[in-house]
Amino acid sequence: MSPPRPSAAHMVELEAPFGDETIEIAQHPEFGWLKTYAAALRESAMGTVSQEVVLDDSAYIGDRAVLPTSDTRWGDSQIRTGAVMGAVQSGKTASMIGVLARALDNGVNVAVVLAGTRTALWLQTLARIHSQLDSAPHPLKRRIFLPLPGEVANGPQIRPDRAYAVPAGSVKRALERGRPLIIVAMKQVDHLHRLGRTLRETVYPSAASVGVDVNLLVIDDEADDSSISDDALPWSSPELEVFKQVPRRILDLWEQRIDPGHTIADHVFATYIAYTATPQANFLQDPDNPLAPRNFVAALRTPGEHGTPTPRSLTYRVPEGLPGWYTGADVYYGPLSDVLCVETSSADSASIDNADDPPHSSEPVVDESVLDAVRAYLVGAAIRLERAGDRFGPATARSKVFESRDAVTADTSPVTSMLIHPSAGKDEHFEVARYLREWWLGGSSQGETGALADLSADENAWSSWHESYRASSAAVQAHYESLDTSSTFRRVSMWKRIKQLLIEEIIPGTAIAVINSDPAADDRPNFEPVSSDMGWLSPPNHSTIFVAGNVMSRGLTLEGLLVTLFTRHSSAPMADTQMQMQRWFGFRGSYVDLCRVFLSSNQLSLFTQFADTDHSLRSQVLAAMESTPDSLPDFTVLQGTSFRATGKVSGLSSRQLRPGSRPMVRHLNPPGADGRNLEIMASFFADAHENGAVRGDRRGLVAVEDLGLLDAADLLDSLHYTDHGRSLEQVQRWAAVETLAGICSDDPVFPLYRAPLVEGDCVDLGHFSPYVIAAYLRFWASCLDRRVRGLITDETPPQRWSLIDLDAKAASQPRFRVALRFGSGPSIDSGPLDQLGRHLKVDIRPMMRTVEGNSLDASWGSRRATETGYVGDDALDYTLLGEPPLLNSDGSRPEGSPGLIVFQLIGRDEDSAAVAVGLSIPCGGPDHIEAVSASRRKGEG
Repeated sequence: MSPPRPSAAHMVELEAPFGDETIEIAQHPEFGWLKTYAAALRESAMGTVSQEVVLDDSAYIGDRAVLPTSDTRWGDSQIRTGAVMGAVQSGKTASMIGVLARALDNGVNVAVVLAGTRTALWLQTLARIHSQLDSAPHPLKRRIFLPLPGEVANGPQIRPDRAYAVPAGSVKRALERGRPLIIVAMKQVDHLHRLGRTLRETVYPSAASVGVDVNLLVIDDEADDSSISDDALPWSSPELEVFKQVPRRILDLWEQRIDPGHTIADHVFATYIAYTATPQANFLQDPDNPLAPRNFVAALRTPGEHGTPTPRSLTYRVPEGLPGWYTGADVYYGPLSDVLCVETSSADSASIDNADDPPHSSEPVVDESVLDAVRAYLVGAAIRLERAGDRFGPATARSKVFESRDAVTADTSPVTSMLIHPSAGKDEHFEVARYLREWWLGGSSQGETGALADLSADENAWSSWHESYRASSAAVQAHYESLDTSSTFRRVSMWKRIKQLLIEEIIPGTAIAVINSDPAADDRPNFEPVSSDMGWLSPPNHSTIFVAGNVMSRGLTLEGLLVTLFTRHSSAPMADTQMQMQRWFGFRGSYVDLCRVFLSSNQLSLFTQFADTDHSLRSQVLAAMESTPDSLPDFTVLQGTSFRATGKVSGLSSRQLRPGSRPMVRHLNPPGADGRNLEIMASFFADAHENGAVRGDRRGLVAVEDLGLLDAADLLDSLHYTDHGRSLEQVQRWAAVETLAGICSDDPVFPLYRAPLVEGDCVDLGHFSPYVIAAYLRFWASCLDRRVRGLITDETPPQRWSLIDLDAKAASQPRFRVALRFGSGPSIDSGPLDQLGRHLKVDIRPMMRTVEGNSLDASWGSRRATETGYVGDDALDYTLLGEPPLLNSDGSRPEGSPGLIVFQLIGRDEDSAAVAVGLSIPCGGPDHIEAVSASRRKGEG
């Protein structure tokens, strides 16, 4: 429940003198920062359940991220770093403000919000924090807020030296009385420099002079944008100051360069929280980078089709149903993909650009698909206007003067917009806009303007979109029938009425604007009513077609976005960069049936894959929230065969989950130390012989009765090595895989990775460990009844595991034959294999192969030609059984064929032998491609 509002008499009492001071409003429980923010949320359009989730997450993150300065968990550095992962356009700012409020309640006395790299985003965030967090009575008595409102009025011309200036006396009085400093800064070098000087020269000395510890919180919005230090430039490198100044300047807020790794003074404690929807680079950067997350992590939740607020899940149901949802990848690339995503052919020939490279100009493609998308937008806008009842449309509203801001909102139709995203090149934005304006204003023999003339001349091209919206309205209601509380508002009136609104309101009331960093571009979008000398006017961008590029990829939101034409594509796509371009995501559930995204089939495939990899990472972060404090796992950041996770970290490579088609464990036990493995082999084939299921000759033995995936994994896990066992890196890797697949501790396959502990130095075999291969086989078995997002099949081209026929996969799962390969060495005349040979009446001889140390010099050995190609020991079962090998052209086994586990008996000296193990794994299994940074590879090496 919300606290009662204080009476006027109560307010006077709070301001009355008390000794030499006043009773501090900041310390009064009715005006706690989070309570103030909760009151502001109640005045917003956010649903009550979503408000509760935002406040709950804010408390959860704030309590775990920010510690009292007396807490021993700070360590010697007195610095804590972490990350919060949201979703694109999902309301991260709401969480940031909530965490800021909770931290202020918990004792933070200096709070800095780095509000984006662009002036528009900085001022937008500053205004929102000021209005929603600083709305309690008598704000001057509870905090110092920078920049001052008067300075903000100067807009883009605001001077950094004035924005962050504050008298030392004011700081001393504020800190003594428990009043925090709240600073909303632009993430730009000059701004960070001036802010750093204020902290070092004024704030920290002032706190020391009054004996107050500084509990500094720095919240970095869009923390993957400019805040990542490239691994190619270590922090000690002089080039960092030239090429990557922003990360260095952020660190300067609390650290001295002459004493890295510690705060500037013993009384300064610093917490850094990186906020972003795309934290791939944050997790992949060198963990030694000072801004890398080390102590805490969180994933924000969004309202959606599934889940409940408790226990935590990535989405949760809300009583308002679909209108209250976050409409992201699950909606656009899920069951509504066929109606919301319109595949185009023009994007395949559009200009190619790399979003991480400097933009360049090339001839844009403006063809019929552009006009078709514009028609779709105008028809959708007309339908939305018709649903608004008798409210003024954009053409009529433009000529009206209203008595109040509320009157504008009540009497005008909802804002609608369209986005055309052709490329990163600013010249192309102007070229596309010029083309559209010429079409829009062009005349006809009847005197109609271009758009109206086109409506008359090609009415079917317009009315077809009317039918398309009828179909999508029905699809939304059919799929979300039980969750769609606004179905009565999803009507699509007759074409005659929609055409009338197009002619009278939408076409004459729609503008075309270019939004980019070029000085010739239009002003930033404005979707709010405007105050004038005459009264209040309707929003300047009541109905607008925006042509834009990178400037729309961060922070700024297009209200009422109905249609997006995305003709941009890259020769080297980066998941994090392109994910930020999905401006069609957001809270659009109340009109999602009118939304469309025009893009190429290739780009749609990429966005869909991005969605799966994003879901994988968010699931891991959500699981890590409940892990041991101050102990973060290594997150598995996925990429694909056709895209990379990020371009912000140098030297990324790919590591597949699947160990390959023919992995060979070349590691051997030392001479005379492989007795346990030899006993396993002898016992296995003796049991098979008792069942009459062994075939063989001088080349070796094969057990005819094959093993399923789980039994094959158990056999590999039974092997023993004196110097190879459990790897911490593999424990973390497979724990992440378990999280990805939702494998819990009560699942029979848990844990996937079961390598034993080995005392002393342990050789790390990577994915050529039998225990890692066993974990993969166990994982394959677990995926046969799981639609795991983020997984792909190992075929070419790969398919998304979440969309495949699981019954077909289960039917074609492999079963493994087990073989023992003999050689030409001296007969084994002692030990368990001697007994096996006598029992089976075969002469068991080891292979004489070159061994370097405890590793075979080569893997499978020689291969011989057959009618179907070259085969070797990886086809030993076919050879011993007299069957023609079933192999693909690359030597791998096709899906549905039997697999093979072959133990090669290797002579170690005159009296002993050891076993090497290889597998021939049929195709058809699950896989994913993990992004591995250079620092990770160095650590593994």
